[in-house]
Amino acid sequence: MLKHIFLSSLIAITLISASGCDTLNSLRMMQINSNVKPVINSTQPIALKASFLGEKPYINAHVNGEELLFLIDTGASFLILFDTPKVKAMKLPEGFPLSLSGWGEEESTKAYQTDIDSFNMAEVQFNGLKAAYIPISTSPYFLRADEALIDGVIGHDMLKHFIWQFDKSKNSITVGTQSYQANQHTESFEIDTFLSKISIEGTLVFNEKENATGDFIIDTGSRHYLKVSSQFTENRNIVIDSESITAADFGLNGKVEHERVTLPALRLGSLKIPNIKTNLIPSKDEDEDDFWVIGNALLNQYKTVIDYPNDKMYLEPQKKISMRYNLLGLELRKIRSGEFVIRYIFPNFPVSKHNLKVGDLVTKISNIPTTEITTSHMLNISATPGIKQVCIQRDNLCFEIVTEKVIGYSAL
Repeated sequence: MLKHIFLSSLIAITLISASGCDTLNSLRMMQINSNVKPVINSTQPIALKASFLGEKPYINAHVNGEELLFLIDTGASFLILFDTPKVKAMKLPEGFPLSLSGWGEEESTKAYQTDIDSFNMAEVQFNGLKAAYIPISTSPYFLRADEALIDGVIGHDMLKHFIWQFDKSKNSITVGTQSYQANQHTESFEIDTFLSKISIEGTLVFNEKENATGDFIIDTGSRHYLKVSSQFTENRNIVIDSESITAADFGLNGKVEHERVTLPALRLGSLKIPNIKTNLIPSKDEDEDDFWVIGNALLNQYKTVIDYPNDKMYLEPQKKISMRYNLLGLELRKIRSGEFVIRYIFPNFPVSKHNLKVGDLVTKISNIPTTEITTSHMLNISATPGIKQVCIQRDNLCFEIVTEKVIGYSAL
């Protein structure tokens, strides 16, 4: 069933275009840095300048001497730069055109290839890298240019050289080449790599009678817990007992609306994650093997080690597994000035009855200026039941929004 992830499904999330020369160029990008090897000045694991914004992992690195902020994205095939003010100022050369695809139901993102002289992350250096360069205005991932708070994405072509350790509880990301010494509580997995994607085997429980065993892509670039193809459940008429809500996610192909449910369990080796929050993603080509993805909201529940050279992954339990639900019903994204912009409003939630619009800037939440609210804090606010006052810049409007648990979904 899922054991072999099909080429078509991987192409949909590997930043590859649908047609034309841009497709060949995107495939070319997947191998373009294959001969570039890192220079490593330490035999010990190297602590990077790390941060976790919301659920995603970031590091600071230097490109041509300029310090930039990068997402560590195991779901990306190659290095990507956005034309943020810092990157624009570098005046990087424009190479061959690219058309990059990912999540979403809109057009692909137009980009081009560029050259980088040097890339440094602490005691690791790459020389002569190629990267994809995305003008923000060409990508439906962004509603406005100042949503781009990061300067780029580190993908598989660089990640594959190292053993990566992620520990959100300590705000720590390390990189090295020495094998990881797992303790007795750590679960280990064999990694399968296909088309620059890494995956591990797991079993997803849909109900008391039905489950599915197969390969789940590991995607540190996803802020969600689990994504699964809705086509799979529809083709088999699988009954899901959970209540569902309609929500949206955004990728390089823009917005994709989907249903979110809570499934009984995900089993990874001897680990059992109960009541797993799951996004049922519709497939554009009706391929039921699309979108079997473990995201970073779940990985952050563990100390996660990804050992690319030895095809191993480790999950070390840190705490009791917990799930956070968006009960506020607003999909918000931080902008450079510090406020949040509304990207999506959940239908059938109390918030949908108010005069709020996509594109509105949220300036205060419960009398706290949003410039003082981090993305992680925002996720906690959204997950907490109660009455929230939300103020927007447009006409200085304020609304009282009731956030409450959804029985059968966030409250079982």
